[in-house]
Amino acid sequence: MLKIRLLLADDHALIRAGFKSLLGKNENFDIVGEAEDGKELMEMAADLMPDIVLADINMPKLNGLEAVGQLIKSYPQIKYIILSMHEEHEYIMNALKIGVSGYILKNVERSELEKAILTVHKGGRYFSAVVTNILVDSMPRNESTILEEISPREKEVLELVAKGRSTKQIADQLNISTRTVESHRINMLKKMKVNNSAELIKKSLELKIIT
Repeated sequence: MLKIRLLLADDHALIRAGFKSLLGKNENFDIVGEAEDGKELMEMAADLMPDIVLADINMPKLNGLEAVGQLIKSYPQIKYIILSMHEEHEYIMNALKIGVSGYILKNVERSELEKAILTVHKGGRYFSAVVTNILVDSMPRNESTILEEISPREKEVLELVAKGRSTKQIADQLNISTRTVESHRINMLKKMKVNNSAELIKKSLELKIIT
C-alpha cells in the first residue's frame, strides 16, 4: 500500500512538530513537507503535490483559507483539511464555501485525526463533532419541523401568553407552577429561535401554531 502523502501548514513550529509526531506513528502516512505561512503552503503544494494538505487558518502572508481556496482552483486533485482552533460559524462556513473536504479542531485525538485523513483520502468528507453540531444548529428548519417540536402543553402556554396572561395567571389556569410556565416559555424561544415573547407570538401566528 502506498503511503498517504501529507503536507502540514501552520505558523507555529511546536504545533507542526506535535502533529508530525502524532501522524508519524502511523505507517500509512508520509509527511512530505511543512509550511509556516500561506504563500509557502502554495509553493510547496505545487512542488510536492501531496495527497492531502492539513492547513491552519491563521497564518502570515496569506491565511489558510485564502491559500487553500486558490489551491483548490489550481489543484483540485489534492484533498484539503482545515486544522484549526476556530469553531465559530463564520470560519466553518467560509471553509465549506471554498470546498474543503474536512474541518477538524486542533484538540482532536490522534485516532480521530487518522480517521479524518483516511476518510478524506478515500473521497469522503470529515468534520469534528463540534463542527457538525454547529452546522446542524445553523441550518434553517422548515415549518413542519417546528410544529412537531411544540408539545400540546407548550401550545396551551403559548395561547395564554398571546392573550396577555401573566406567568402566575397561566400557572393558576393550567394548574402548574410558575417555574414550569417559564420553562415552557424558554423552551419555545429556543425552538423557534426568537429572543422574547413578542417575537415568539409573532412567529407563532405566522406559522399558525396559534390563531
